Amino acid sequence: MTKQAAPSPAPAFDPAGDLENMIAALRGQHAELVERYEWLEAMINHVPDFIYAKDRQGRFLFANRAVVLNNGFETVGQLIGMTDGEIHPHTHAEDIDAVEQRVIETGSSDLGVEERRMKGEGWLMMSRVPLRDRTGAIIGVVGASRDITARKRAEELMAAQTRLLQDVARGVELNSFLKDAQLLLERLLPGRSVSIVLDEVEEAGIDVPRMEFPIACRDGSSHGSLLVSERECLGEAGLSEFLAGVAQTIGIAIDRHRDTARIAFLAEHDALTGLPNRTLLDRKLGDLLAVDENAVSVAFIDLDNFKLVNDSLGHAAGDELLKIVAARITAEICGKGLVSRIGGDEFIVVIEASGNDPLPRLRKIADAIARPCNIDGVEIRVTCSIGVASSREHGRAASELVANADMALYRAKDAGRNAIQLFTPEMAEAARHKLLRIDDLRRAVAEDQFLLHFQPQKHIASGEISGIEALLRWQHPQAGLISPAEFIPLAEETGLIVELGEIVLDKACRQLRAWLDSGLPAVRMAVNVSARQFREPSLPAKVAAALSASGLDPALLELELTESLIMEDVDGAIARMRELKRLGVSLSIDDFGTGYSSLSTLKLFPLSRIKIDRSFITDIPGDPGDMAITSAIVALGHTLDLEVIAEGVETEAQAAFLAETGCDAFQGFLFARPLPAADIGKLLAGSVVVEKRRKKRPA
Repeated sequence: MTKQAAPSPAPAFDPAGDLENMIAALRGQHAELVERYEWLEAMINHVPDFIYAKDRQGRFLFANRAVVLNNGFETVGQLIGMTDGEIHPHTHAEDIDAVEQRVIETGSSDLGVEERRMKGEGWLMMSRVPLRDRTGAIIGVVGASRDITARKRAEELMAAQTRLLQDVARGVELNSFLKDAQLLLERLLPGRSVSIVLDEVEEAGIDVPRMEFPIACRDGSSHGSLLVSERECLGEAGLSEFLAGVAQTIGIAIDRHRDTARIAFLAEHDALTGLPNRTLLDRKLGDLLAVDENAVSVAFIDLDNFKLVNDSLGHAAGDELLKIVAARITAEICGKGLVSRIGGDEFIVVIEASGNDPLPRLRKIADAIARPCNIDGVEIRVTCSIGVASSREHGRAASELVANADMALYRAKDAGRNAIQLFTPEMAEAARHKLLRIDDLRRAVAEDQFLLHFQPQKHIASGEISGIEALLRWQHPQAGLISPAEFIPLAEETGLIVELGEIVLDKACRQLRAWLDSGLPAVRMAVNVSARQFREPSLPAKVAAALSASGLDPALLELELTESLIMEDVDGAIARMRELKRLGVSLSIDDFGTGYSSLSTLKLFPLSRIKIDRSFITDIPGDPGDMAITSAIVALGHTLDLEVIAEGVETEAQAAFLAETGCDAFQGFLFARPLPAADIGKLLAGSVVVEKRRKKRPA
């Protein structure tokens, strides 16, 4: 067995030494506790929040430096043992005491409650919990609070801004909005003067320093300023930004108000001249006519040849002229009537008759309009046509009077313009007849009540047929055969001329194909193309379709264009003519000599023939001037390698003169009137068709 060592002897007890160690240890612990307390006190005192503890009677047991200073003390010792009511009498301290007592009695915490400060203006976010001893017994309350004045102020300002924006969105009337905005700002800024100064009108009476916030307009200009007297606390965080935002909101409200007013104005007024439009005119005229004793005259005014101003000087000059005319009419009316622009160059004037003849006043208006005016350095003089209807004789309804004045206006324009025409019942009957004829014409197009007659063209040198012109006729079920002179103007006015042109083109191609199929000789078919039809982008496609449907050789189709038409837009006309030439058809100018074309422009057109207008043929041989013009046209045509044909030839003398000039062909009653297809077939069967060939000009 191993021999065990003997146990060490126990140290001897030294009472003096152990006491010293114990004292040293206690001193160390005390120093550590003091240091910890100092650190804890320092941390609590550096926290900006308010932290405190109270006993069950509401007396302060402890408070950090923020609480001490906020309550007007220098040291915490001065605060200990006091209650809120003792420190701040005449405040809502009892409300705070009630909350703290509830926490003590119930043991339930009261967290995140917003309360007004007892001292000064402001808000606190309060949290309170029970204070317990080591046994858990509640001996008081611990409170912590944070100053949320800045946040509450920001929320207040944001709520005010939101309210103003909502008022803008609701469309609150501007004066009410501005008044409410000023009251709101005065409530938010007690002790300061607030002014909203608009349209650069300086406000008097503010002698104190003030801050100015511009009220900007949408376009960058200024509506005015928001003026706020300055105080030492005006620099509080966010207030300047808030006031700048309010000024911006006021600007938005003013813009919206003016937009709304502008929209309301434009709903009843002409944007260019500011005159009442048709809507406002009808309402005011209706009000006048509603009073039985009122007698009024309605005048429809239309400027003569206004399109020439737009075409020659541009639309800006045309607009300026309309404003000048509007001002002159208004000046002549002088508040004793109504003036309205209803569109384009058309005006309506309502004159309260009062037993007087309106014509003298209308003549003064016409004279005023006709006075020369200078626009962009150009002197312009424009006349007008006026149609008048009176409520005493021509109707008591506003729409009826305007319609009757409109009818009288068109009669004035038909009479040569620059005239005043009073409405008569015969005009209404003519208008009614016109409407019926338009309805008939639309029905005729839908039911294909049209047929073609054909006028042959005679080759002067051989005496044979050189071509045929297709002419449209209307076979009315009741009225019989109607001349183009009666329905073509209506077709042009209503736009039906395009459909009629397609009908002629299709029927002419099919008829020529039928003659060819029956063994008759080939002949060139001339078809007139109206101005409206020529401008249609689909014209080349329509021509190609007619040729395809009939199986006709394009070389046998000739399209006749009026000289005035192609001179309206030379470049556009050349482009469209080249499109048609690519189809293989030939082109000619109808009514040549009336459209003021020059040699320099004429040579640009891809033409095959020119047709001398009948107005130059009628007085031959009695008019040397017409003879000279006709000879010149023939020479011009041949110089450009064009075939020349004259229309409207009715006498042998006319034909003889044309032969002397070297004219290639003519058409007219001397040779043949327009004939039905069957009669033309007989002519073709007994005739040799002459094909006049010339060197082809480049397209």
